Amino acid sequence: MVACACGGSDDTAAPGTSAGGATLAGGGSAGTGGQPTGGSGVTPTGWPTGNEYSWNGSWTPGPSDFPLSGLLDDEYFDGHVGSDGNPTPVLPPGAWDWDDGSDDLANWRNFCDNIGSFEQLADGAQQHFGWGIVGLAGDIDFTGPAAYFEGSSGTDRIQLGPNGQLHSYGSGNLADGPDELAFDRAWAVDFRTGSSLSGAARDDDLVIAGCGSHPDGSFGIETTSIHTGPGSDWVFVRDWSRAAVDLGNGDGGRTDVIDPVDGNDLVVIRGNAHDFRIMGGAGDDVAVWFVDEHVQTQQWLGPNFFGGGGWDSAVWDDDGTDRLVLGIDAATTIVSEPPTPPGGLLVMATDGVLVDDPPTAADPHAHYCVECGTSPTGRKTVIFEYRSVDDAVFTGYFYVSAFEQLQLGVGVDAAVYDIDDGAGSVSVNESAERFIVPVPPASYCL
Repeated sequence: MVACACGGSDDTAAPGTSAGGATLAGGGSAGTGGQPTGGSGVTPTGWPTGNEYSWNGSWTPGPSDFPLSGLLDDEYFDGHVGSDGNPTPVLPPGAWDWDDGSDDLANWRNFCDNIGSFEQLADGAQQHFGWGIVGLAGDIDFTGPAAYFEGSSGTDRIQLGPNGQLHSYGSGNLADGPDELAFDRAWAVDFRTGSSLSGAARDDDLVIAGCGSHPDGSFGIETTSIHTGPGSDWVFVRDWSRAAVDLGNGDGGRTDVIDPVDGNDLVVIRGNAHDFRIMGGAGDDVAVWFVDEHVQTQQWLGPNFFGGGGWDSAVWDDDGTDRLVLGIDAATTIVSEPPTPPGGLLVMATDGVLVDDPPTAADPHAHYCVECGTSPTGRKTVIFEYRSVDDAVFTGYFYVSAFEQLQLGVGVDAAVYDIDDGAGSVSVNESAERFIVPVPPASYCL
């Protein structure tokens, strides 16, 4: 644990130290093996090869890039003497004063007393490239004063521990850089790891949402939206309900805008999954759902998958090749009309009429269509429904818009299909490469 004096000389930090005064080790957090993108046609065989700056090796700053602009707070960047006569802390960007005119650092003291401090991440040459969170205890309760942190232009590593919590505020943002966010539980939060409004540079982000399992069918993540925005992002989420992952919506996560610099994204859904939304944005995106892992305590599961955005023309504006991977038996029987038999997957056309979701209509960052009408080229939402062989999982209808491929199974023997969403049907694609699902290193939840 790092001591946190919340002001005065102990908080003055040189590169490679924390705002609480402790010396830190630099270095990355990724493992080895695999490829750093999750798009269609790519088969990761493991975890991306990272470096000390980025979890997937996507960023290697050169000597001329240092010092990095946007890494330090505009006011608390140099350890100058404060109004109390003591040196001020060197801090990442944030709203650290309650009364900005008096430079009171009250918000920083609130953060420091209730959450913890930040460490400066430095490379082998002691060049400062990012920030890491250091909690008061092993697990961090990232709430309340966490809203004062505004994210930096470099790598922000917000790893909250195996029982860490993210909750109860709506303005979380990690801004630029290949950021890492890992937590166990979340509720009542709207969080951005990147946004075209606050920065889109070198913005391949990693999110681990849910460290523990809930064999009783309950959920650790509820009423939570994660927006990863620009770049090629990977999100791993488990045991969640009434929640969403936005991999590439634009203008800070508006569902009717696609981020112009979004890349190839990946989301992997495990455990219990109920009433959730996935939006891929631009690029070749992959959404993986391990349906059979769900412990069903609800009548229907009710998810919606969007290859692009979730509303208006953004639904159909993505020109990438997006793949939905269902972690079920590759030999699952596909039927074209109900009832869906045990061991079966229903794939069925809609009539091309727009069906809105009225409860989300007032929120531009959540609004979506259940059935998204008919695109200018005749594309429509497709209805899916899955029933497991043992009847333990029965999804009810779920809705898939602007996905071009379907994969059943997650191994080398998986079956891949092309989706004809105008007709509401699928056809075997023998030549398509199978997507092998990467597994995050356990260290993110330690």
